[in-house]
Amino acid sequence: MLNLRKTGFWIMGAGLGCIAASSAFAEGRNDYFDVSTSGFIRIESAVSTSSKRNPFNQIGNPFNGVGVDRLDLFGGSDTYVRQGPEQDEDINLSVVRGKFDVNVSLSRNWSFRGELRALFDLDLYKNVGLDTTPGADPMGSLNRKPNLFEYRVNGASLMSRKNPMALEVSGRKFMMDLPRFYLDYHKGPLHVRMGNQQIAWGQSLFFRVMDVPNGLDLRRHSLLDYVPEEFSDKRVPALAVRVQYMAGSWELDGFVQHFRPTIYGNPDTPYNVIPVQFTVHDLYKDYDDKFNFGIRARGDIGPVKFQAMAARRYNPDGTFRWTQSGVHKPLGPGFEGTEALMAQTAYEQDTSGVHSAREWFTFAGLVRLDGVNGLNASIAEFPAAQALGAVLAPDYAFASQELDLFFRLSGGLRGHIAREYHRESLFGVGFGYVFNGAPGSLFDQLIANIEIQYAKDRHFTNPSLSHRRLVEDETIVSVVLEKYQRFTPAFPATYFVLQWMHRTESDIFGRHLSGMGGSVDRAARDASTPGSANYIAFALQQPFPNLVWRLDLGMLYDLEGGILIQPALRWRPGNSWAVEAFYNFIDGGVRDRNRNYNALSTTEWADEFTLRVGYEF
Repeated sequence: MLNLRKTGFWIMGAGLGCIAASSAFAEGRNDYFDVSTSGFIRIESAVSTSSKRNPFNQIGNPFNGVGVDRLDLFGGSDTYVRQGPEQDEDINLSVVRGKFDVNVSLSRNWSFRGELRALFDLDLYKNVGLDTTPGADPMGSLNRKPNLFEYRVNGASLMSRKNPMALEVSGRKFMMDLPRFYLDYHKGPLHVRMGNQQIAWGQSLFFRVMDVPNGLDLRRHSLLDYVPEEFSDKRVPALAVRVQYMAGSWELDGFVQHFRPTIYGNPDTPYNVIPVQFTVHDLYKDYDDKFNFGIRARGDIGPVKFQAMAARRYNPDGTFRWTQSGVHKPLGPGFEGTEALMAQTAYEQDTSGVHSAREWFTFAGLVRLDGVNGLNASIAEFPAAQALGAVLAPDYAFASQELDLFFRLSGGLRGHIAREYHRESLFGVGFGYVFNGAPGSLFDQLIANIEIQYAKDRHFTNPSLSHRRLVEDETIVSVVLEKYQRFTPAFPATYFVLQWMHRTESDIFGRHLSGMGGSVDRAARDASTPGSANYIAFALQQPFPNLVWRLDLGMLYDLEGGILIQPALRWRPGNSWAVEAFYNFIDGGVRDRNRNYNALSTTEWADEFTLRVGYEF
C-alpha cells in the first residue's frame, strides 16, 4: 500500500518545486519573481475561573475520593472510594505560538505559498498521568503519560507512534507543521492549487453546513478559541488538488483530497473529550490511502446568489464501537487463567478503569451513550464475556448490580473501543439575498443566507457502542442574517450576525440524538430524547474610533438548555503588537432538566479567561 504520509508528500514537494523552478526560470529572466514574508509570535494563556475540572481526565473525575455504595447480583455490597488524584489547577492553556509565511511569485502564472506553524506548551496545566493511580498499568503509551500533541493511530500495537498528520513533527509538548505548502497556477479564469492546504467552503460562526472538505484539529484549544476566527486554525490540512474556474459570474470549484481524520485531544490533556477510563484503537491506518472529492458551483440568478455542492467523502469524525482489548490480564485477583478470555472481551483489568455502576452510568450520560444497551452490546458481541459469566441485562437495576459485581471482582475495568471511518454522499444548496430598505434602517442592506445539507447514508456511533452502527440520512439547515449598522457618526458601523441551525439526527458535535438524556440513575433508552437539534448563534463586532480597539460578542444557544457566551476585547496599538482577551462562559443548565439533553454541557467545566499577546512581523 502506498504510504501517502511518508512518501507522497515529500515526492509532491520535490516535484512541485521542480515544476515551479522550471516554469519560473525557463526563459533565463523573470520579471515577475518576488518574495514576501510575514508572521507572528504569540503567547496564549487560558485560566479557569470556576472550581470545575474536565471530568474526562483523571484529576476531574467526580468520583475521586468519594465513597460509592456497590451492590451486586448476589447480595454482596461494599463502599468503594476511587483512588484518583485530587489537585486544584487553574491553568487550561499555556502555549507559545509562532507562524512564518512565505509567498513567492515565480512567474506570470505560478506562485508558491508556505506556512510554518510551531507551538510549544509551557505545561503549566498539571497533566496527571496514570502513574498517580495505585496499581494502574494500562496498555497503550497514550494512556500512561499525558501527551499534548502526538496523536497516534493504531499500528502494530497500542504503542504505535504513527501520526496521521501530514508534514508535521510533534512531541509531548511541541508541534511543528506546514498547514499551507502549495503551488498556485493562474491563467485567465483558471486557478489551480496543488499541495498541502485547507479548503474553506463555509463562513458561518459555529455552524458547518457547506464547509465539508476538512475535519477539525482539536488538540490546541478545542472549539473554545476566538469566535471571529471561525475555524481558520482548526481545519485539518491535507494533500489536495483544487481547481477553480470563473465562467462569467459563475464560479466552479472542485477538489480531490487525501482523507485526513478529525483529531481529538489525547487522554489527560486539558481539552480531552473521551473519558480516560477507555482506550481508543484508532484504525486510520486502514484508510490512509483513501480520497475525498467534491464540486461546488456559485453564481447569481437575478438578485439571488445561488450555490450548490456535491461531495463524496469519508466522514472525518468517524464512529466508535467496542473492540477486543487484546490485553492478556486476568479478570482480577484470584482469577488467574482467564487471561486469554479477557483478551477477547472489550475490557482490560486495570485500576485506571471504571469502579462502580454509578461511575459507568454517569460517564455514559456525559458522552451521550446508553449505559444499559452499552453493557449488553459488550456482552452479546463478545462470546468470551459470556464465557466469563456475563449475561444480558433486561433493565437498569439488573445492569447496575451486574456491573458492580464485575467491578468488585476485578478491581476496575477499562473499556476498549475502535474508531472507524465511513464514506458518505453529501449534497447541498444555498441561497443569498440582499434586502433594500429605507436608508439607515435595520433592513437596508440586510444579507440573508440559507444553506441546506443532505447527507446520504451517514454513519453514527451507536449509543450502545455496538458494531451495528446507526446509518441514516440527515438534513442540516442553516439560516444566517447579517448586516452592518451605523448607530452614531462617532463610531464605525456595528457588524451583526444572527444564525439558526436545525439538525434532524445529531447534535452540533455529530452525536446521535438517541444517546441524549442518560444520567447516573437512568439509561438514555429510558429518556425522552429530542427528535431534532436546534441552535441559535449571535455575534457582533463594534470597532472604536481610530480602530485601535474592537469589542466582540459571540453567543451559541442550544434550545435544549445550553449556552456559550464569549465577550472579547481586541487591542491593536500599532507597532505590530496585537492583544486579544476573551472570556468563555458555558452553562449547560439553562433549562430545568437533565444537562445531558443539550450539547454544550459537555464543555461547561471550561469557564475560562483567555489572553493572547502577539507581535507581528
